[in-house]
Amino acid sequence: MEENNSMDKNELMNAFGTKDILSAVVGKLSSQILLFSIAIIVVIVTSYYILGSEALVPTIAILVVFIFGAFGYLFFEQKQKIEKGEPETINNLLGNKMKKIVHTDISASDDNLKVDLWAEKISKDVNLSRDINVVPVKSGETFKVGDKINVKFKSSKDCYLTLLNIGTSGKLTFLYPNTLHKDNFIEGGRLFEIPGDEYGFEYQLSGPAGIEKLKAIVTESKINLVESQFSPDGNMFNMVSPGVAARDISIIEKKMEEIPQDKWNEAYFEFNVK
Repeated sequence: MEENNSMDKNELMNAFGTKDILSAVVGKLSSQILLFSIAIIVVIVTSYYILGSEALVPTIAILVVFIFGAFGYLFFEQKQKIEKGEPETINNLLGNKMKKIVHTDISASDDNLKVDLWAEKISKDVNLSRDINVVPVKSGETFKVGDKINVKFKSSKDCYLTLLNIGTSGKLTFLYPNTLHKDNFIEGGRLFEIPGDEYGFEYQLSGPAGIEKLKAIVTESKINLVESQFSPDGNMFNMVSPGVAARDISIIEKKMEEIPQDKWNEAYFEFNVK
């Protein structure tokens, strides 16, 4: 057991480099940068009026030391959370990697390949005793643990789709292709959903609380983006460990950089789980 834990820890630390950790720290600080900036200004102004102008230099020096100290503390805190496999931290790091797979051609023609991706909450009609779809949830909105959802996607043209899911647990799951749909070809204009009627199960959010992240990538030609997504091990969906996930996402990013912008596209969707 101890050997396995050591291997998992090494795998996680090798999966995320200094650049990934720094990016996570900056992201964490940026969410509070306004309050932090106001606090610094208040300290400097207060110091000037109470202690005089001669106190400005040492006050600023102390603030600089404090800022670097806080940054260093957050950096090593992130490393410890990675070593422990803390779900929220792994989810955030993998999400940052996945967001880098971006289609940057903002002037793309309407004729170019596009893909839509969203989720719908499923509710039960008490009178009819059956499941019905409700209004699609916008990206960034909230579901509750225990809610049943459907993930839906549709492309503008015939294409090949890969659908990634980073769960709140920090694991990466390849939702499409899967055991039921081993060929990732999809018809343009046709609505697909997971789980659809043919899947025979419901997608119920089990937690933990956090942010669920989805990324759909479509290409005009068939490209095996990563090896692992096409060889499920008996499960409906192929789920990989965070270390393998980080490697696979990096492989996908590099492959997408080699494809002309008018030959592929992507869509990102996330929602909160509480």
